[in-house]
Formats: sequence, structure tokens, C-alpha cells
Amino acid sequence: MKTLTRSAATLAVAALLAACGGPSADELLATAKDSLAQHDTKSATISLKSALQKNPDLAEARLLLGTTLLASGDAAGASVELRKATQLKLPEARVVPPLARALLATGEERRIVQTWADTTLGQPAADADLATTLAQAYLKLDQAEKAAAAVDAALKAQPDWAPAMLLKARMLASRQDVDGALALVDRMTAADPKQADAWLLKGQLEQYGRHDRDAALAAYRRAVEADARKMTAHQALVGLLVAGGQLDAAEAHVQQLAKTLPDVAGTKLLQAQIAYLRGDYEGVRKLTQPLVQATPNNPVVLQLAGAAEYQLRALPQAETLLAKAVQLQPGMPLATGLLAQIYLRGGQADKALALLQPELDGGKPRAETLLLAGQAHLQNGQAHQAEAAFAQAAKLAPQDPRARTALAMGKIGRGDAAGLGELETLAAGDSGVGADMALIASLLRRGDRAKALKAIDALDAKRPHDPTPELLRGRVLLTGGDRAGARAAFERAAKRDATYFPAVASLAALDLADGKAAAARQRFDAEIARDPKNWRAMLALAEWLERTGAGADAVSAQLAAAVKAAPNEALPRLRLIDDRLARRDARGALAAARDATTALPSSADLLAAQARAELASQDYQQALTSFQKLSQMLPRSPAGLLGQSDAHLGLKDPAAAERALKSALDLAPKLVPAQRALIGLYTADGRYAEAVALAREIQKQRPAEAVGYLAEAEVELARRKPEAALAVLRSAVQKAPGADTAIRLHAALRATGHGDEAERFAAGWQKQHAEDLAFRFHLGDEALARQDWAGAEARYREVLSRQPNNPLALNNVAWLLLKQGKPGALAMAEKANTVAPGQAALRDTLALAAAAEGQLPRALALQKDTVQRAPEAPALRLTLAKLLLQSGDKAGARAELDKLAKLGPGFDGQTEVAELLKKVS
Repeated sequence: MKTLTRSAATLAVAALLAACGGPSADELLATAKDSLAQHDTKSATISLKSALQKNPDLAEARLLLGTTLLASGDAAGASVELRKATQLKLPEARVVPPLARALLATGEERRIVQTWADTTLGQPAADADLATTLAQAYLKLDQAEKAAAAVDAALKAQPDWAPAMLLKARMLASRQDVDGALALVDRMTAADPKQADAWLLKGQLEQYGRHDRDAALAAYRRAVEADARKMTAHQALVGLLVAGGQLDAAEAHVQQLAKTLPDVAGTKLLQAQIAYLRGDYEGVRKLTQPLVQATPNNPVVLQLAGAAEYQLRALPQAETLLAKAVQLQPGMPLATGLLAQIYLRGGQADKALALLQPELDGGKPRAETLLLAGQAHLQNGQAHQAEAAFAQAAKLAPQDPRARTALAMGKIGRGDAAGLGELETLAAGDSGVGADMALIASLLRRGDRAKALKAIDALDAKRPHDPTPELLRGRVLLTGGDRAGARAAFERAAKRDATYFPAVASLAALDLADGKAAAARQRFDAEIARDPKNWRAMLALAEWLERTGAGADAVSAQLAAAVKAAPNEALPRLRLIDDRLARRDARGALAAARDATTALPSSADLLAAQARAELASQDYQQALTSFQKLSQMLPRSPAGLLGQSDAHLGLKDPAAAERALKSALDLAPKLVPAQRALIGLYTADGRYAEAVALAREIQKQRPAEAVGYLAEAEVELARRKPEAALAVLRSAVQKAPGADTAIRLHAALRATGHGDEAERFAAGWQKQHAEDLAFRFHLGDEALARQDWAGAEARYREVLSRQPNNPLALNNVAWLLLKQGKPGALAMAEKANTVAPGQAALRDTLALAAAAEGQLPRALALQKDTVQRAPEAPALRLTLAKLLLQSGDKAGARAELDKLAKLGPGFDGQTEVAELLKKVS
């Protein structure tokens, strides 16, 4: 009975507590502080958020949540909370320093210096903290003198402020004053021998500045003595021992560390690294599996775990781990190289190239990267690019056997026939396949398919079970017009490895080209039946559905199936989000994007997709937060800053948009999208001189490209100086001749009343540039605007005479045939939709053509699906209303017309809508 009584009492107390709402906001704040004292940031964060739910104006909780988020790496979330804290009237000395650090971490250097460059907080520590952050911001903006002054200000405010002293030492080292940097660090360690960060920096200066290995080792040892938990110092010490060939000494240090700090993740990681170097890959797997679970976003852990799985030939697991590692930290050499090899092994050459491209673009690619890029180009059939990559690798590593192959290719590139013989000798005498690949690339570059096929035979003899030689053979045969031979080669590749999707995809492409859509579908279905989680086949099937005119719902369902089959792959999720955005289903796109970022929080591509979906949903504040997180995730990429600019414009804050664009240009000074957007802001604000100056800067950067001249012309037109715009465009045609400049000049001449000059220019341009089909297409568009149906048709047919599969020209001719009552519109429209499936405007014309040929049910079904794909396009809805009326469905027609009528002046077809409404009333 006592037990029952106690239980009842317990329930009563619980009910009473629930009725009172649980702990108060102040109690939750106290709990959070206790959690932080125990270094439990996760529990602290939960308590703080709960406190703020009860009292959103609890300033101390808001400040503490911001600083906690900042310490845990969520700078974007921290900046949001700290901004709110400033609104709650907390003293600036408490809020401004952490807010400035949060903004620095999200890439808002300009905002920091613009807001606080002259701020004094009145407390030495706060002033030193803010000045140090200002110094870092100035450094990111390449303003070294101001950075130095800010560091001096920090040290004036508080002479012993360690972050400022360390930053000053690093700045001295960056100016090659290693002695000055070491003197400053030595002063710090003399004043306080327990300053582990100072000892760590001293070790780095000795190692990389003076190249004094012994002094560096001694400094690293002092760092770990000062702070036994300083894992960066342990890692530096072990790394230096390994680099010096002292693996036994490194292992001994790690073994001792395992005794003193056995449960620390850093210790486990060092143990795993030693195991990897010893070739104990099973041991690495055992050590890293719990580390991956505990720290799923640690790129070093993921790289090591993925490398071990690669060595154990567990390639799917390796791919997942390595892909996540390079997403979190692009450019990691081991992870990048191994992941590229996995992609190449799976026939995903494009994916391998995309992975390697940042290093290739950086100007200092490693030989290994170039060799992998060459293999990827070769797999893609890009012989010229493959040859160039192999040759460049040779210059970097002339003693590498693979580089000797590249040297031979370099001779070939210079026209030295001896190079080809050397390459053949290397291929024959080397058991590897690098020389074979290079030889094949070189022969294809020369157009010698017969010898290339012989070289593929030799490669095939070395790798009789590898599907790659047969894939290459098929592609070579296809370029020679031997479709039957190519098909047989692709079939042999698929037979060698049933999971080799490039062969299946190549066979399906042949099926589609031969008009055998059902056969292509059957291949994808068979792949999915064999492997229900084959997401690549599912994506290919979705593309097949799109190409063959299946409904939008069918395509979307197939993409959703790919996501379900491969929840840890980013590409299917990206395709689904993009599909919904293309159909203007912003809500559906946002739901898919949020599911994606929840499942794969480390994917920058998915975060960017979520931000785009938030923009499409007009949730500009959330989009801004997402783009800020993207900048934090990819600090060297301007993508997040460009997105922030769009979000700021949505929030009606052009000044912030301008700051974001300028920050993007600090990262990439020649980034055209940022430059064009900034010119647009200047122009909208009436700052024409600044807009023209930036346009002319683009012209200096890209003198042979049209973009800068066209931008300047747009500014002149905006400020109503048409003659000045024409002068710029005339100059553009001379300096950057091309379709863009020619079309813009011709259009501007007509628009400004220079009709005769426009005619003379058009005649001269066509005579000098007979192959410029874009200009002819422009003339067709112009005739169409003048309702010169016959003239427009003639121009579009000129385009088709040279590009018979140009979908827009096919569509426009089909529409003009309908307009003129001529036959052949349906065939033209069907061909346009076959070439470019899924385009709303093309489907609209096809529906009209089908109706004109008496196929009204088909036309209605097609147009209903088209409107579903693009519900915000009123012209498509008007066509649907006409078809419904033609079918006798007045109620359906009226429903569509009522929707159009509600648009009011926003739709310029209201006169026709009114006339049609009379017919259905």
C-alpha cells in the first residue's frame, strides 16, 4: 500500500508541476550555466532554448545562447541570437565582441569594419577582443596596415591580450619576419610558460619558418606539457615524427597518450592514424567507427575511416565517408584522390572531374591530381584534355613512371613523332594501365581510330575482366559511325560487370537514338529490378520519362523513389528539389530541401538548394540565414555571399545586398555575376557613375568579351542616354565581335529610331558572319514581334537549314504554320518536344497543333499537365481555357478564365479573356 501511495503522490506532484508549466525561465537559465560549467554544451543549448520559449526577452539567456552556439561552431545561428541580444539593451561591452566574432565567421568582414571600426566599449578586455576581431576582418579584406593598427589598439587596451599577441606574431610571419614572430612568442612563453597556444605557434614557426625540426619538436613537447589536452599540439608532434621517419617514436608517444587520455577522441584518432601507417586497416576501422558516430562532421576522421574502407575494398562505404569528408573540407589530398579513383572505377568521370576541378583551377595542382584528371577526360572521350593533363603531370614529377608517360605525350604535343613510339614502348612494357590510357588519348586526339582500337586491344589484354576497355572501344566505334560495333562493345562491357552503369546508359542512349524508347526503358527497369537501390538508374529513368513526355507527376514520383533508395546521396535530392522549383512548386521544393539538409547536413549543395527554395517561397530571412551558413561552410566560395545579396534585396535592404556583393568580389575579384548585380544596384539607386566605372573595370578584365560593354550600354540606356549606349555598343562589336554584341546593337538601333542603319548593319553582319545563327534567330524574333509571319518563318527556317534539331526554331515554325493556316505544324511541334522535352512553351505549341489536327483529347491532356507544371504562367492557362471551350466544357473554361481575370492588369491578355468569358456566360 505504501508503494501505491507513493506512486499516487508522485503522479500528483508531476501533474502539479505540469500544470505550473515546469521550470521557470530563470531556473532553466541556471541549469544551462551548470551544464556549461561541465562542458555539456548540448544540454545547455536545450535549456537555453526552452528558457527563451518561456521568456523571449530574457537577455542573459539570449546572450548565453549566442556565445554557446558560436563556441560550438554555429556562427550563423549565433549571429541571429546575438543580434536579438543587442535589441534587449544589454551593455555593448558584453554583446558586441562575440557578435563581431560571429559575423567574422559568417564572412561579413565589411559589415564589421563599417559598424565598429571606431567603436570604444570602455572595458579593456572587451576593447581588446573587438579590436582583435577587427584586425582579422581587415586581414580578410587585404588591408594589412589597418589590421596592424587594430592589433596595436588591442594590445594598447590590454597589453597581455593573448589572441592579439598571437595574431600579431602570425602577421609578422606572413611578412617573412619569422624572427620577429618568434621573439613575440618567446616573450609570451617567458611571461607564462603555461601558454600552450604560444608554444604551438612557436613549433609551427620553427617547423615551417626556420625549418628547424628539433626546435619544432621541442616546442610541441612544451605545448603538450603546458596543456596535456591540447590535441592540435599532440597531432603536430606526431605528424612531425612521422614525416621524419620516426614512426616508432610517434607510436610510442601515442601509446603514452592512450594511457593518460584513453577516452579522448583525439587520442583514438592518433591511434587510428598510426594503425593506418602500419597497414592495419581492420584496426583503423575498429577505431574510427565510434569516432564517426560521435563526430559525424569531422573531416579528418571521415577521411581516415574512408581510406581504411578503400584499402579493405569496401568501396560503397568508402565513397560515402570520403564524399562527406571533402564536402566538409574541400581539397583534402588523400580523400580527394581516393574518392576520384572510386568515381573513375564506377564510370563517373564527370563526378571525378568536378571533385578535382578546384585544385586544377587553383593554379598549383599536384601530379597525382593531373593524372586522375587525365584518366577522367579519357573516360569521357576528351582526348585533347586528357593529353594536356598527362603532359602537365610530367613537368611536376618527371621521375614518376606515370609522368614518363606524360613526357612522351608532351613530345607528341610538340609534333615530335618519337613521342608516340616511346608511349607505345611504355605501354607494352608496363604492367600498369597509365601508359595505355595516355596512348589511347593521344591516338584519338590525332584522329587515328584504327591505332586507338589496337591500343584498346592491348589494354584489354591487361585487364580482361575490366569493363572500361570495352566502353572505350564502343565510344571509338561510335565516333566512326559503327553503331552496331559500338552496341556490341557496350554489351560486352555490361556483361563483364553487370553493375557498370556507364555501359547500360550508353546502350540506352543508342536505343533512344534509334527510336527504341521502350528498349531503353526496359534497360533501366532491369537495372532497378536487379538492384532496387540503383539510384543512378532511377535518375536515368526519370530523364527518360521527361524525354518521352510523361507527366510531371510521374517524373517527380520517380525522383522521389531515387531519394528513398539512396537517402545518403545528394544528387537525387538535388534533382527532386530542382524539379519542383522548375514546376514553380516552391512549397514542395522547400519541403524536399529541408528533408535533404536534415538527412545530409554537411552537403553544401543541398544547403544552397534549400536557400534557393526559401527564396522562391519568399522566406527571405530564412534564406539569408541559410546562405550565411553556406558561407561559413565554404568560406572561400562566393556562392553564399551572392545568395545573401538576393535575400537582402528580398528584405528590401539594398545596402546589405551591396555589402554582400562587395565581399563576394573580395573573394573573387573577377566574378561576373557579382559585378553585374552590383551594377544593377548602382543603376537602381541612380549611382550611374559608379555603375559605369565598374562596367569599364569588367572591360579591362575581359577586353575580348561582351559582358562589360553590354553592362555599360544598359547603364546608359537606364539614364536615358541612347546615343551614348549606341556608341558603347558600336565599340563592343569591334572589340568583342559576337552574336551578343551584334544582336544588342541591332536591337538598340531599331529601338532608338535608326532603322536604316539597323538594316545596313544586319546585312553586313550576315554577310561577314554567315554561320551566326543566333543573329538570324534574333531577326526571326524581330519579324515575329512585327507580326511579319512569313518573314519570321523564313528566318527560322534559315536556322533549321543549318541546325535541323534546334528546338526553339522548330517550335516557332510550328506556331507560325498554325498562325498562317499552313500544314505541317504538328510534325514540327512533335520534333521540337522530342529534342527538348518538358519545356512549357514547346508543349503549349504542341497542344495547339494537336487540336488543329483534330486530336483534342490529346491536346487537353497535354495542356492540363503543362499548366500543372507551370501554374503561374497565364498564357498557358489561356490556351487551356480555349481548348476546354473548344471541347464544349464551358464550366471548365470559365474556371480557368476566372483565374486569369483575377490577375487584372498583371496579365496583358485581359481583353481576350473578357471576350472568351462572354462565350461561356
